[in-house]
Amino acid sequence: MTGKLAKVLKAIDFLSEKTGKLFSFLILIMVGLETIEVIRRYILHSPTTWAWEVVVLLYGAHFITGGAWVLKEGGHVRTDILFSRFSPKMKAIVDLLLFAIIFFTFVGVMIWKYSLHAIYSWSIKETTYTMWAPPFYPLKTVVAISFILLGLQGLAKWIRDLIFVIKGEEI
Repeated sequence: MTGKLAKVLKAIDFLSEKTGKLFSFLILIMVGLETIEVIRRYILHSPTTWAWEVVVLLYGAHFITGGAWVLKEGGHVRTDILFSRFSPKMKAIVDLLLFAIIFFTFVGVMIWKYSLHAIYSWSIKETTYTMWAPPFYPLKTVVAISFILLGLQGLAKWIRDLIFVIKGEEI
């Protein structure tokens, strides 16, 4: 069973990492768009009505999709006053408790609410409230999917911590 479970956990890790890396390349598009906007605004005196808004929407997708990858890599911010002094087993126990109480509650609510927001946004073909008014529903969908990925990665971490506490081995 541990072999099959390890494969599932590795698949979750793979999905989190590849999604995060894929969306990280949006930064290049954002830099390009901002460069074009600066040239158009200050050199050609012909600013766009859309560049800033596209960059904001892309940044939202860029930022939110990295959460699962960062969790996989252990890069989220922690207050380490006590935690850094704990043994690996005690760290796993603390994470088991805190993930069960805080993380899964938060992520569960976010998946639930953002899925409803995304569905509603698609149903009304929601746009932003600007003169250009691009569609907003793709970003809301990306946010909902990102929280699903974060939840899966959190579950993978929780399972790994549980196995480490019980068996003393890492998967």
